[in-house]
Amino acid sequence: MRIFEVVFVILAIGSLWYLIWSRKAPGRLFLWGMPILLVGTGLFHLIFENARWQMGLAYLIALIALCMYGARAYRNMIRDREWKKSILLSVPAFLLSALAICLPLMLPVFSFERPTGAYRVGTVTYTWPDNSRIGSDGTSRKINVQIWYPADSSSSATPGKYISNLPAFAKAIEEQYGFSGKVLSYLEQVETHTYAGTSFAPDVKQAPIIFLSHGNMLGSRFTNTFQAIELASHGYIVAAVEHPGTAMLSVYPDGSYAPFIDTSSHLPMEYNVQNHASIPVIKEQTQDIEFALQQLMDMSESVTESPFAHRADFSNVGIIGHSFGGATAVDVLYKNPAFKAGINMDGYLYGEDRDKPLTKPLMIMNGGFKLPELEDSPEMNLAEEGRRERVLAQSGVELDILQAGHLSFTDFPLYSPLMEAICPEARRNHTIINEVSLAFLDRNLKGDPNASYLDVVERFPDVTIRMK
Repeated sequence: MRIFEVVFVILAIGSLWYLIWSRKAPGRLFLWGMPILLVGTGLFHLIFENARWQMGLAYLIALIALCMYGARAYRNMIRDREWKKSILLSVPAFLLSALAICLPLMLPVFSFERPTGAYRVGTVTYTWPDNSRIGSDGTSRKINVQIWYPADSSSSATPGKYISNLPAFAKAIEEQYGFSGKVLSYLEQVETHTYAGTSFAPDVKQAPIIFLSHGNMLGSRFTNTFQAIELASHGYIVAAVEHPGTAMLSVYPDGSYAPFIDTSSHLPMEYNVQNHASIPVIKEQTQDIEFALQQLMDMSESVTESPFAHRADFSNVGIIGHSFGGATAVDVLYKNPAFKAGINMDGYLYGEDRDKPLTKPLMIMNGGFKLPELEDSPEMNLAEEGRRERVLAQSGVELDILQAGHLSFTDFPLYSPLMEAICPEARRNHTIINEVSLAFLDRNLKGDPNASYLDVVERFPDVTIRMK
């Protein structure tokens, strides 16, 4: 919770309980001072932090307390209240107070750590139709791509939003899944440390490009913002590609949207079965990445109003993927010579069989925190281990983060403290992921001989590394 929210909730709930249980008439200073303090704090909260629905019960409690203060002031007295009445009033007051505290705590207006790089971060989102691929509805496959980049710190700009098209996204959520999109309205207030459409950093002549490929079902172009803003602040152009059908929901400027399509959860949890179902999806996602790369190349050369026109270094391109996106990252590395290095974050190496090891630098990050009921079968683990041995044999490295869960490699642990049960130590794990990723990419794309992820690993005793 934010500072004025905390103070407001304490004052509102404290006032309610005082007014229920007080046995003596309050002094004039208290009787007028507390309502003024409560209203003043509420105004500061609304002005500097903005209202959000999770605070609704706190607003209601404050209104009740103000009415009770008003009644006391009007009567200028207090009658000797019976204990039974105070006890009866305490029951609904307790429920209201508990919910007023829990809602804003469990669904906070979260924030990202400030990026550690030297550059301000700009962001822009595009929707590109791929006319070479026609969907089952007869229309071109449309790809949303959000790009973060090192920006000019001297130019004025509007702060970037966590979800750039939140009103349309919320409406599509409501239409597709049937619950009010207004539930997401508070995400407008998330601090991303980015600026929308601002100009490129003038002292960055050529920036390496990193593509982000999200995971299956829950992933989206914005769900790895913690990682994108950190890399961009260190001089990278980061392009998060949203895969229609694999993303939770892809919403387009015209209001249309592509929902998630489940292709495998109904199938037996056997490696060959799951892998067979994944191959066409991974193939399409690889094409999404390659299409986005071509669009960036075209834009860099011909669209002069683009923030990063003539600034992208297409000789140094990398890719990072989470979960299903991790398998896509490996597929891209095998198939496209433009990509020089990649990171697979906690993803199976689903996809086509690989007879030869990958000759490009590849890091696989593994989360070591797993719930027993979600453990994979020995058959799944054995098949995956054999595939990794082949793929990583020449230039690969595996990194194990003991306290990282599967979703620790995304923004999701920041959404609620409840995520701590499956993604402990979220901010610490984000720091590890960011530092290791940056060192790996600096070494393999920027050619920095001093960049060493081994130095990062040495600082964290719960992180282990296996070189192939």
